[in-house]
Amino acid sequence: MSERLPLGALRVFEAAHRQGSFLRAAEELGVTPGAVSRQVKALETELGVRLFDRFNRAVRPTEAGDALAVGVRRGLAALEAAVEEVRHARDAPLVVSVMHSLAARWLAPRLHNFEARHPEVQVLLSASDVAVDLARDQVDVAVRYGKGPYPGLHATPLFRTVLFPVCSPRLLETVRLAAPADLAKAVLLRDVKTRFGEPSWREWLDAAGAAGVDASTGPQFSNTYLALEAAVAGRGVAISAGAMAMDDLAAGRLVRPFDFTFESPYSTWALSLPEKADRPAIRKFRAWLLDQAKADHLPLFE
Repeated sequence: MSERLPLGALRVFEAAHRQGSFLRAAEELGVTPGAVSRQVKALETELGVRLFDRFNRAVRPTEAGDALAVGVRRGLAALEAAVEEVRHARDAPLVVSVMHSLAARWLAPRLHNFEARHPEVQVLLSASDVAVDLARDQVDVAVRYGKGPYPGLHATPLFRTVLFPVCSPRLLETVRLAAPADLAKAVLLRDVKTRFGEPSWREWLDAAGAAGVDASTGPQFSNTYLALEAAVAGRGVAISAGAMAMDDLAAGRLVRPFDFTFESPYSTWALSLPEKADRPAIRKFRAWLLDQAKADHLPLFE
């Protein structure tokens, strides 16, 4: 048999076998009965076996023909499934999984910039703080907060995390915060869903020389987004990374009472499956994330 499969002849054979007639196969395929007969004859010649017994007005599959039909149908079904999968991937939106706080505070308000640059790519933004299985959950890009590395994944570091306190300017009218130690007089708003080893209030206070401030009291929140909302409302002082608070700082809804910052060992990463990482839409989104972080003056990796 030749190295190239005679796919056209096999498809014609499968139709003839399934229909039990060269005439009906020809009607299904939109060709003449003579064309069906020639394709089947050519296939028989190439395989060196008879696939049909021919009678005056009918054909009947041989044992070899029945055996071949089983394999051909299985192969055609697999080909159709593969083509449909690729077609779906082409038409489906780019699924981007992002942590709730980062999605709400940074990515979602800027997504129109990506859409303007790449109108041909439709994005589905999925907010989740739970680790996703990129293959099982059909996620194209996961934007996650961690130390890395991420073995088995294509990982691109996007920007580093620098922590600092923020509060409403109205709060400073009633609570004087001249130095970090003055936080002992303020309500500390706490994100309690931090990971083991992830720095928060205690680490910032110690690094700032305010070790005497109690970081174990104050309202607790399940993510930074909620803590920052409480800070905007004047309920206390939250600790935040630059990407989370930058829009509120620019709008004057939040202010930084101190200049001191603390760099976290955790950073923001873009993760993809290695076999999908070079797909055009994923490459475009990854490049845009880096460009956007640079435009927002976030602390990039050197």
